[in-house]
Amino acid sequence: ASICKEGVDSVCATVRELEAAGYIIRRRIRDKNGQMRGMEYTVLEQPQPPEQGPEEATPKCAQPKQAKPKREKPVQANPAQLNTKEQKKEITKNVSNPIRTADEREQYRDLIRENIEYDILAKNNPADRIRLDELVELMLDTVCSKRSSIRIAGDEFPAEVVKSRFLKLEAQHIQYVLDSLKDNPPHIRNIKKYLLAALYNAPLTIENYYAAQINHDLYGRNRGDVNWK
Repeated sequence: ASICKEGVDSVCATVRELEAAGYIIRRRIRDKNGQMRGMEYTVLEQPQPPEQGPEEATPKCAQPKQAKPKREKPVQANPAQLNTKEQKKEITKNVSNPIRTADEREQYRDLIRENIEYDILAKNNPADRIRLDELVELMLDTVCSKRSSIRIAGDEFPAEVVKSRFLKLEAQHIQYVLDSLKDNPPHIRNIKKYLLAALYNAPLTIENYYAAQINHDLYGRNRGDVNWK
């Protein structure tokens, strides 16, 4: 989306269509601890039945069956593949529909939970389960927003930029936001604005935050040793 004219929604819709047609195979990448660390995309010149996990196999098996009768009716399918510009326009119109369906929101909710490894975060933070759900819903509302720009910490940013960053957030960023909320006073005037800024700036401030904590701990230990002596 950062190098094309189309937005994030349009790119996602295109990737899903190619994946359903068998031109793209998506596979989750996990580390030794079982935590998801990314997604691997394999792009094929010739379509083939996608080999996916049980969660993703069900909707993808149903789509090719529905595509067969549709190919017999419209003759516009072949010209659309030859004319790239017309095809992009059609995708953009469908994605830019101002009404977000429940299915679209559920797809984005599943994507966000998958990106941040929701189950592992919920298990590691049982006392913050409600706050974790609030962060997920706030990210979902932002990603599904119809506004052209979104205000973050008093500044207006293009909505596509904010959506793109939110869809790149991982478990470590959400854990950082949860930890920083514990260190801040509870009387925050506008909690929604504060959380939006914390989520948007998480990739930029996470290293400095934990580095400061480490320095504080080391400084406290050294001073304690001196006092003890």
